[in-house]
Amino acid sequence: MAVLAGALASPPSSILEQALVLPFGGYLQRIDQGYTYRYYAPEPPPTPIATATIQYADGRPDETIRLPDRTVRPSLRYQRQLALANHLVVDFETARAMTGDGANSTWARSYARHLAKSRPGCKTITLYTQTHLIPDPERVRQELAAPGHRRVNLDAEEFYTTPERIGEFSCDAF
Repeated sequence: MAVLAGALASPPSSILEQALVLPFGGYLQRIDQGYTYRYYAPEPPPTPIATATIQYADGRPDETIRLPDRTVRPSLRYQRQLALANHLVVDFETARAMTGDGANSTWARSYARHLAKSRPGCKTITLYTQTHLIPDPERVRQELAAPGHRRVNLDAEEFYTTPERIGEFSCDAF
């Protein structure tokens, strides 16, 4: 019943459909059933991006890892990375709101610990978050309709918010 009520309550929905989901709210959050209902039919939200900059003690160049990584295959792995980035960003924002310091995020510390253990010789890991915004559909239509239609570069800086530092984590702490 909870899964059906959750699917029916996703916008656009009636007042009755929205009321049916209220008793199941906590359950639906625990099983992470949210936006993916209705197959992304409403306008999708911006994409959360998490990046990690890894510094090495032995002088190797810094390494930057991005979640989600667009080049990863199969696409199910991309979806998992997207979910990880989303949870990390939401947990960071919650920790910042509750404690005043986003570095207290459980997900951020866990991800930094994973990176530290999988990258021998690392010194510090600095995590950042930013949002990849969705371009205005009308602008995309206009550019495609223009003579010699040029494509909209979805990776252009204009579609990203300014990176925000989550925190710096010492690899020795893990």
